[in-house]
Amino acid sequence: MFESCLEIRDYFSDYLDGCCSRETTRSVRFHLQYCGACRDELERAESVQIALSELPRRAVPAAADLRLKVRVSQELNRNLAARLIVRVQNLVQDGLLPASGGFAVALVCFCLFLGALAVPVNTGPEVPLWFETPAQVLTLAPFAFEPGGEPVTVVTDIDAYGRAIGFTVVSGQSSPALTRQLDQLLHSSRFLPATWFGKPTAGKVVLALREVTVRG
Repeated sequence: MFESCLEIRDYFSDYLDGCCSRETTRSVRFHLQYCGACRDELERAESVQIALSELPRRAVPAAADLRLKVRVSQELNRNLAARLIVRVQNLVQDGLLPASGGFAVALVCFCLFLGALAVPVNTGPEVPLWFETPAQVLTLAPFAFEPGGEPVTVVTDIDAYGRAIGFTVVSGQSSPALTRQLDQLLHSSRFLPATWFGKPTAGKVVLALREVTVRG
């Protein structure tokens, strides 16, 4: 198989690592049986390999390791489209299709691949999906409200459907009459429920209510 000692010595590294094919391994062993110079060269190469394996291993710095991973990732992404085209062309060639048809198929597949990576345009209203949004008042029912001249602060519990399910008066004079008015007012009003990662959830609304007198 080998025509010269220089040619066989090119395989010594793979031979020592056990990476040669079966045919190459047989040829190397056959040559070594009759060539003392190559046997000596193989022994020196083996000694160097053993000495290198005994050297202490050094850990790669974290910054260098990160740069290497980023570079490899960039190269993989850069060559992704090229590998896809080559693979499609190989499939087309195996199917014995004309070259023009193979190029067209590769072009169509590449366009479909780019289309799959495209981000669809959102034509609807922007909704903050990555954090919690509080409940909000849409409309208050037009009921009479008489807090007795003093402002009233109310914390209203809103469920995931935007309905008032309870309230607590945190400031102002509370009375049975005021409680009935607040109950009628809040349960007839409309609220926008709170959201958590875009999904409606229970929340609270703080309302500061006061009586407004309009003189005609």
